[in-house]
Amino acid sequence: ALMLFHALFWTVVFLINLGPEWHGYSSPREAFEVAGLTTGLQMLVALVSLKVLVPRWLDRGAVTGFLVLFLGMLVIAAEVNILVSYLYLENAYPDTYGASYRRYIADMSLLQRLGFSYLSKYILLSKLPLLAFPAAVLIGVNYYQHQRSVLALREQQRAAELEALKNQLNPHFIFNTLNNIYALAIQRSELTAEAVARLSSILDYVLHSGSKPLVSVREEVSMIEAYIALEKLRFGDRLAVRFTNTANPDAEVPPLLCLTLLENAFKHGAAKSLGPAQIAITLTGNPHQLCFEVCNSVPPDSTDNSMTGNTIGLGNLRRQLALQCPDAHRLTTTRTEKQYTAKLVLNT
Repeated sequence: ALMLFHALFWTVVFLINLGPEWHGYSSPREAFEVAGLTTGLQMLVALVSLKVLVPRWLDRGAVTGFLVLFLGMLVIAAEVNILVSYLYLENAYPDTYGASYRRYIADMSLLQRLGFSYLSKYILLSKLPLLAFPAAVLIGVNYYQHQRSVLALREQQRAAELEALKNQLNPHFIFNTLNNIYALAIQRSELTAEAVARLSSILDYVLHSGSKPLVSVREEVSMIEAYIALEKLRFGDRLAVRFTNTANPDAEVPPLLCLTLLENAFKHGAAKSLGPAQIAITLTGNPHQLCFEVCNSVPPDSTDNSMTGNTIGLGNLRRQLALQCPDAHRLTTTRTEKQYTAKLVLNT
């Protein structure tokens, strides 16, 4: 595809150089040599620009150096054009190509034609845009393709990093939950089987919905309720959980974002408390925003540094939010003497 593009591009450039007055040439050979000279110099300028000047100067931010060298190369190409015209084309085709030159600049020497006179400077400068145009077009196309490649690579990296963060989150959740089930099994609790069933339903959600870009609030709420039920099996009557949900069940959100906040509340609130513990979970929303807030009681005289909002889970969550919805979220954590609150606001 790239070779075809270049073949078509330079064919069009050659036809433009040939011009609408192609029938004024004395022969096809003259037409080919005159238009071919300009096209060949344009190709040389474009080749040196793309292979040398762009990667060594422009891509490294040395714009001034690139422009100086590019302009210098154009001047050299223009001088070569004048030189070949003077030494060959005017003599080879005196009645057609050479006639116009004899009419206006017949008395000028070669040095004068190369730029050492007022008129020839004008002729020299007039050739620069013609020689530069194809190179400028190809540099623009090359820049566009490069930007597309960069964006595609960044998207691949973003997707890979997001998947890695989810893979870190899921084993972290499984590890904590298996510890809960292990504690029930040690106690020979009749609730062990129910806990395994609850875990199975959560894992089913993680496996089938965790890789989706968006899930409905209804699905996320089902996961939240299963997780709460699993934790209540572990902590029994000493844990009071209140879950209030007024959000639109059909709204869509990235999956598993709520899970980290739930884990954090149960792990660093209820699990660290020897007495009664309270957790309040609130999910609210409007047509433009969804708010998920988790408040858990802080054990008396707690010195748990993990309750500062800098846990591994919260760190992963912040990075996941930055990748999935960088300009559409707000995550805040606050702590008082008796309560720790994590609040996530998503623009929908």
